[in-house]
Amino acid sequence: MQNYKKGILALAVVSAMSLMAAEDKTIRVTTLVDEDGENASACSLREAIKTAKLDKSYGGCNVGRTLRLDGSAPDQIQLKAGTYKIDRELVVESAINIYGESAFNYTERSPITLLYPKKEALKTVIDAQGKSRIFNTVESQAALNVYQISIRNGRAVKNSNVVNSGNGGALYVAGPLGIYSSEIIGSSADVNGGAIYAISQNGQKTVTINDSRIEKNKAQQFGSVFAMECSANLANTELGLQVSNSSLIRNGALSDQSIFDFCGYATSSFLNSTIAQNQTGGYVFNFVNRADKPLHSSSNLSLSSNTIVENTAKSVLFYDNVGAKLLSYNVLAYNAGKSCEYALNGGNPSLNQNILFAHVQNAFELTGKSQCVLPERSSEQTATQLIDLSAVSMSSVLSKFLEPAVDNRYLGIYYPRDNKTANDLVDVKGEGCEATDQRGISRDVGMSLRLNPDQANSCEIGAVEIRNLMAGDVEDLKNSSHIELMDFYQSNIDELEALIEDQNTPKEELAGLKEELKEYQDLKSYTEKFRKYRAIYIDPFKQSTLQEAFDGSNIKVTALNASNYNVSTKVLGVGALAGEGNSLKLDGYEDPALKCEWKTGLNRIMMYRTDGKVTSATDQEFCTYTLVDKNTNAKSSGVLAASFVNIAPIAKNDFYKISPDSGLTITVNPLENDSDEGDGDRSTAQGKPAFYKDKDGKEIPIRIVSLPSGVTLKAEREGPCPGDYQRETCYGGKLTFSVNNNLSQFSYSMDYNVFDADEMMSNTATIVLENTAKNTNTSSSGGGSFGIWGLFGLLGLAGYRRFKN
Repeated sequence: MQNYKKGILALAVVSAMSLMAAEDKTIRVTTLVDEDGENASACSLREAIKTAKLDKSYGGCNVGRTLRLDGSAPDQIQLKAGTYKIDRELVVESAINIYGESAFNYTERSPITLLYPKKEALKTVIDAQGKSRIFNTVESQAALNVYQISIRNGRAVKNSNVVNSGNGGALYVAGPLGIYSSEIIGSSADVNGGAIYAISQNGQKTVTINDSRIEKNKAQQFGSVFAMECSANLANTELGLQVSNSSLIRNGALSDQSIFDFCGYATSSFLNSTIAQNQTGGYVFNFVNRADKPLHSSSNLSLSSNTIVENTAKSVLFYDNVGAKLLSYNVLAYNAGKSCEYALNGGNPSLNQNILFAHVQNAFELTGKSQCVLPERSSEQTATQLIDLSAVSMSSVLSKFLEPAVDNRYLGIYYPRDNKTANDLVDVKGEGCEATDQRGISRDVGMSLRLNPDQANSCEIGAVEIRNLMAGDVEDLKNSSHIELMDFYQSNIDELEALIEDQNTPKEELAGLKEELKEYQDLKSYTEKFRKYRAIYIDPFKQSTLQEAFDGSNIKVTALNASNYNVSTKVLGVGALAGEGNSLKLDGYEDPALKCEWKTGLNRIMMYRTDGKVTSATDQEFCTYTLVDKNTNAKSSGVLAASFVNIAPIAKNDFYKISPDSGLTITVNPLENDSDEGDGDRSTAQGKPAFYKDKDGKEIPIRIVSLPSGVTLKAEREGPCPGDYQRETCYGGKLTFSVNNNLSQFSYSMDYNVFDADEMMSNTATIVLENTAKNTNTSSSGGGSFGIWGLFGLLGLAGYRRFKN
């Protein structure tokens, strides 16, 4: 079950919310107007940034975090929905995180994952109206992180009297920068860095862009999206650029020189991203050493699982023999201009150029106008797997560009087409792609599918992975304690009910919480209804991947659930499996005691045995399950491999009273509140007993760890304990404890265990004999007894479940 909330943790979080509210140090912006101290009744974004620096109220803003021992802990600034129009740049002088109104709708499911929440279009905009940059951190070198905000229409204007005045249309930064689930749109720079210009004067700084869209930004010279200062303090600047799960589209102009411009000591990575429809008079990735923009030899550029198409440039990747280039699982083709070009030796990347350029599992055009010119390989190097798209049309392997929309997280993507041919981009038999695709969907590479190996998924080339129905094999299944399982369900029910009742829980989250509560309630009730001895419960949908289909314009997803799929099961037997597909065989035997059943209502597959046996250490027990789409009849099958194990019995503490009136003697049965219920319902296991019986059939499961001095024990039955404890005596039936000195005023305790029918020993529990005689000597104790303070300690134990006379 995919949880809407982590039930175990959520209650503690919400319970603390009332306390946190009183100590909330978030600086909350209350007006869209760009004020600067003139209105004490409202807090503007500009005033919030100044409040963070001053550590005292400015304008109408509440004070943020003031207890920053080293000055580095960021202030949190929360914006509301709407457009914040600014008239001049926002100068950041201390570390801040700025949050827009949440774009996540917890009342609706994502059309991509079919889980809560759904990501909607961004609700918060900061608009510079083409008047100025938006953020400047150069003087302070402070860290700036932006979450769920659309940054628009920044402009860096060239002023001959101001150094670097034309750089950084939206962001001009010298400290760490993070852009998360955000947008940078329509910004421009008169010189370099249409969206971002970065400086790194004191040590390495990193610019991070994740789950964001960078669109329609321009620079008149270099880096319509990103440019950087090359040197500072007589040394190369050290700067990292990390782009992931983002779309960088429609940036640049034919009059500029590059989209991403690198120099200094640059370390850059682009993962799971779409880089498309950009245009430049130069290069998309300008990664070469130049006299006026030197590139350090240790610089590197990594491109992994990207879709880089439909760009207009002299060349997309412009490289030389300085720095390292690593390309894997990219579509780098279908561009107007070369896709890859070597800058030296007349454009010939021959072996003697000593180029550090590694590429594996990419799709290139090796000839034609969009050719990717690759370095010559030595005869000792293994030929790299790649797909040559020179004679393949783009429309046959990729969809048209899908505009930013709810079903692609408002990023804009291309969807691969599965032609089931050698030169499409789907299932290229590699497993080195990124673990998720651009949408955050698991690629599910390497799933075991022994029944349907032809359905096994491998990497797609590019930013997007196609999801196909796969019923995955599930290995190493084992039964767990029935008691603990039911306790787990109940604890989640209790916590979810508390969350729903708590007035601090956001109303928009209630629908999902109520759905999850219903799931746990059903799990608990149906597990009790169908419970078996040592049962294993498997959610077949959790082990599988869902089916998605592309109709040319939209991606449609079929939810994995019992409403959409029929589930069937089949018992294979006990032993080991060999082979796969049609050659899959059981090396073992069929066993009628092994059962495998789909339970409607419970929505789980149950594996169990009718004889209650444990599985041999050399065997496994096998079933198969099949999912069939009710509409298309598409199906997939998986193997369930299980071992049935013994769950330890449960011993509980016992508390008895002894008195002089009975000669300090008492007869009891400690087993009355002990059980083997962890294994489940014994009545479904051919009447298997709960507790240990010796070879003569005597039930003697009780092991007394140590009998207190001065106490004797008589039992109805006794004999050697099982297994490793056979030198000790075990007892059964009623036990009679007698205190030898009937004038004793002390109480006594002893630890004990019980053994189940499979000779497994329980936890250690305690038997307490409380002496009701008045204790006139509390200053000493002995002979295995204890004073009143020891008794109070025992009374504090949570496990005392009953009180007997």
